[in-house]
Amino acid sequence: MKLDDLDLFLSVVKAGSFAIAARQRAVPTSTLSRRIQQLESDTGRKLLLRHAKELSLTKDGQLLVQQFSSLFDDIHLRLENVDKEKEDFSGLIVINAPIIPLQHQIGPIALEFAKQHPQVQLRFQLGNQNDYYMRGDIDIALRFGHQPASDWVGRKLSHNPSILCATPSYLQNKPALTHPNQLSCYDLLSPNPKQRWVFTHTEDDTFKLSPNARIQSDELECIHNAALTGLGIARLPQWYATTSLQSGELVQLLPDWQMEGSDVFMLHPQRKLLSERTQALIDFIFQQWRPLDSCKKII
Repeated sequence: MKLDDLDLFLSVVKAGSFAIAARQRAVPTSTLSRRIQQLESDTGRKLLLRHAKELSLTKDGQLLVQQFSSLFDDIHLRLENVDKEKEDFSGLIVINAPIIPLQHQIGPIALEFAKQHPQVQLRFQLGNQNDYYMRGDIDIALRFGHQPASDWVGRKLSHNPSILCATPSYLQNKPALTHPNQLSCYDLLSPNPKQRWVFTHTEDDTFKLSPNARIQSDELECIHNAALTGLGIARLPQWYATTSLQSGELVQLLPDWQMEGSDVFMLHPQRKLLSERTQALIDFIFQQWRPLDSCKKII
């Protein structure tokens, strides 16, 4: 029994007609009929019964379909995916994201995609506002935290835990910080003035704070520099502060209190509205994505 003949037999069963299956598989009807006869000869069983206007399966034919139909469906699907990966996409894709993930995460991934598809053009936009779904000039957006309701699709890429840190010199003449309820007595540096600080202790105690920050900025680098200058206690993603913590420029505060972080979301229009090139890039980003703490950090 030849697998190609079995595949053609399954095509005839799905189409319900030799003529339709022949068009779908781009083979003459006579050739298709001869191949099915050869399959019946090889198996020693009658598989199909031809009637005036329809086909019907014998019991042996039904058994063959039950045994092999899903297997061949999976094979065809995998072959389609291989062909799709080889497809030479072309056209412009616009990506809008904050500067850090644009530099260290989604940017390098998109550039690798462009390298694999020479006809693809990329336009990178800096942005962290929540108007991406209204602008009409963005294909893919990257944002941190909860997003407003819209008809765009939001898909979580990873989670970024946050920590509190400050310079030893800033803390030198300050009382020891042992509980987040003392933070109102300190200068606070916040990357998101609207975000509440939520703490969970190792013993399940929780505390919530709406910070009255001395320094506020949408850009992490500004908050990081303010902390290094000794202007106060900064809330930073753990990965972002790692180098400064290791060098001793900053020290972590309240290590027994886990601070609520923010999820990283990739946002895009509904699938039916996406171009094939954009959908391919989205799939590629999910395959290649790495959390920021595993990316090389350059400041």
